[in-house]
Amino acid sequence: MTVRFQSFLKRPLESFLEFKTALGYSNYGSATTRSIAKSFDDFVHLRGTKSFDGVTDRLVQEWVRAVRQNSAKTKNKYLKFAKQFFDYLLRQGTVADNPARKIRELRESAYRPYIFTIKELHDILAAAERLRDPRTVFPCTMATIFHLLYACALRLGESTRLRIRDVDFEQNLLSLWKTKFHKERVVPFSEPTARRLGAYLVRRTKAYPPADDQAPFFAHMGKQVDHLLILKSFHKCLQAVGVPNRVKGGARLHDLRHTAAVHRLYKWYQEGHNPQNKIPLLSTFMGHRDVAHTQVYLTISRDLLREGDKRFQASFEDLVKKRLPADDAPR
Repeated sequence: MTVRFQSFLKRPLESFLEFKTALGYSNYGSATTRSIAKSFDDFVHLRGTKSFDGVTDRLVQEWVRAVRQNSAKTKNKYLKFAKQFFDYLLRQGTVADNPARKIRELRESAYRPYIFTIKELHDILAAAERLRDPRTVFPCTMATIFHLLYACALRLGESTRLRIRDVDFEQNLLSLWKTKFHKERVVPFSEPTARRLGAYLVRRTKAYPPADDQAPFFAHMGKQVDHLLILKSFHKCLQAVGVPNRVKGGARLHDLRHTAAVHRLYKWYQEGHNPQNKIPLLSTFMGHRDVAHTQVYLTISRDLLREGDKRFQASFEDLVKKRLPADDAPR
């Protein structure tokens, strides 16, 4: 993603992003982080600030909280960027202090993932196939990405960074590089997923012939698919199937990954396994840094089971009472 800065921070911001990316922090090359940097640059430019003397803790705080609709988590993410940026400038000797360190983080409310039903997943994929002109490869690209995010519990960046050579159709394995926390892992995929990936690759190759096997597996207009385009397409699909998006307290694209984890635990439960014993396996599959990060899915899975019990009782309570008279009811 190419970002053009216009304030006096232009060179310091470019240098900071290049430095962090060179150290292996892949998220500093992402569209999200660069958009945060661009937002800060625009804010400073519009304020007419010409030097670091004018970048006070008050200015930074006003920038962080400028968009009221942003969640506390998003605002804290902006603040974290500012803190790291000025820490970098401190080490460079460019500034004398870090104004962002004087600002307190906002209290975040715990995010509860939206867990899709199987029907909703099928409907979303069907809606993706209808995006734009069905004669192009674009709808197939979106549908295949959405399918893979769920089928293999991937993060969005892990799917878009896939190269053709990273998909092994002989052993049905994905090789993931430069993932979160700098972990690399191999993820297996099922035969249905293999067929979908194979069919997509044929169409992608015909539409955008790759130069070699290092070309992006998912392509749009011959280039790696942009994250923003995927997010916009997903929101259109949610709207088409009647599922509220994150802005309205509903689902996010990342919830496909959460859903995959919960469904896997639920499946193990149905098969008679103790989900608690499967947490280390699921943690490895998802590339978590700590098993504790995977434990949260146990709570969500139990809540689903409780909700399922409630729905069963609400639907069949009258029938059960008729079939089990009080005298025969178990005590």
